[in-house]
Amino acid sequence: MLLKIEKLLFYLFLFLIPFQIRIFLNNNGEWNSIFIYLGDLIFLAVLVLWIINNKIPSHKLAIKNKKNIFLFLFLLIAFISVFVSSGTKISAFRFLKLLEFAILFIYIFHKKEAKILHILFYSGILQGILAITQFIKQGSINIKFIEAGVFSPDSPGVANFILNGDRILRSYGSFSHPNVLAGFLLMTIFAFYAIWQKKPINILRCIGFAVLVFAMFLTFSRTAIVVFGVMSLIFFLFEFFKLRKLEHTEQRLIDGKKLIKLFLLFIVSCLLAVMILFPCIKARFFTISLGEQAVDLRIFYNKMAIEMIKEKPILGIGVGNFVNYSQNYSAYLRAASKMIDVPRQDSGQLVPSWIYQPVHNIYLLIASEIGILGVLAFLGFVAIVLLDEIKKKSAFLLLTISFLILALLDHYFWTLQSGGIMFWLALALTQKE
Repeated sequence: MLLKIEKLLFYLFLFLIPFQIRIFLNNNGEWNSIFIYLGDLIFLAVLVLWIINNKIPSHKLAIKNKKNIFLFLFLLIAFISVFVSSGTKISAFRFLKLLEFAILFIYIFHKKEAKILHILFYSGILQGILAITQFIKQGSINIKFIEAGVFSPDSPGVANFILNGDRILRSYGSFSHPNVLAGFLLMTIFAFYAIWQKKPINILRCIGFAVLVFAMFLTFSRTAIVVFGVMSLIFFLFEFFKLRKLEHTEQRLIDGKKLIKLFLLFIVSCLLAVMILFPCIKARFFTISLGEQAVDLRIFYNKMAIEMIKEKPILGIGVGNFVNYSQNYSAYLRAASKMIDVPRQDSGQLVPSWIYQPVHNIYLLIASEIGILGVLAFLGFVAIVLLDEIKKKSAFLLLTISFLILALLDHYFWTLQSGGIMFWLALALTQKE
C-alpha cells in the first residue's frame, strides 16, 4: 500500500513540474526570495515513503564511484560557498534546492518506473494546448495556479517580438518564460522518442506529438527550436545505423517501417508549424542583430560574470547570490538600460527591476557563484554520466546534450525549480535507458 502511494505521489510530482504553485517565505523578487513549492512537499513525502519502504540501495551509493565522488565534491563546494556569500540566507536556500535536485537524481536512477515517460509526455501535451491557447488569445488565460502570472504583449519584461509594428507574445505555458517552456517541451518530445523505442505508437500519441512540436514553435525560442531539429535528426541517424546492424530479417523490416513513420511524423509536424507560423518565424528568426535587446543584455550579464570570476575565482560569490551581488556592478546594468527601449513602471529607478537577472550561461553562472573548482566538479560529474552511456545512443542522452547546449545561452537549469528538475531528471533518465 505504501509503495503504491509513493508511486502515485511521484507521478504527481512529475506532472506538476510546469506549475508555479508555491508559498513565499519572503518576497524579494524572483532571484532573492525564499519559497516552498507544492512539488517540494510532495517530493519530501516520496522520500519518506522511499525510506520506509527500504528501497535505498546504500551499497550503490559508495563514495568510491567516480560519478559519486564528483557529485559529492560539487555539493561540498556549493555548501562551502554559502559561508562566503554576502547573502547567506538566499545562498543557504539555493544550496538546499541544489541538494534536492541531486537527491532527485539518485532517487530516479534507482527506480524502475516506465510510466515516467508517459507522465512527462501527457504533461507536455497539456502545456502544448495551453501554449496554443495563449498564442491565439495573445495573453494569459487568467486561471489561477495554471499560469505563472497575468501577461500581455505590452507588459514590461514580457517576452515578445515585433511583426509589422505589433508586439507578438511568445507562449509561456505554465512557466515563467517561453524559453523554459521550450526546454520542457524538448524533454517531452524526447520522452515520446523513448516511448517509441519501446512500444508501438498509436494515432492519439502521434497527434500529441504534433501538438508538442507546434507548441515548441510557439515559444519562438530560437536556440531551442534549432537544437530540437538538429538533435531529432541525429536521433533518426542513430536509429538508422542501429537498423543497419541487424541482419536481413523480418524484424529489420518492421523496425525500418516504424522508423520511417516516425520520421514522416516529425517532418509533417515541423512543416505544418512552419507553414502556419511563417510570418512570425520570419520576423523572429531572420531579423537578428547585435542591437537586439536580448543579445545586448546577455553581453552585459556575461561581462559581469567574468568580472565576478576574476574577483573571486576559488569559492565564488556564493551559490544563488549572482543577482544580489550584481548590484556591485550597477554601471553595467545602467549602461544596458540606456541601450534598450522598454516601458518602465519602476518610477525613479535608473535600472528597471526586471533587468536584474542571472547571467544567461550556467557555466559562467556556476563559476561565478561557487568558483572555478565548483564548475569543474559539475562538468566532471556530467561528463562521467554521459561517457558511461554514450554507446547506447539513447533519446535521453541526446536530450541531456541538448540541455547542455541550451545552458550556454540560458540560466533556468540552475536558477529555477522547474529547470533544475528537468536537468537532473534528464541526467537520471540518461542512465536508466
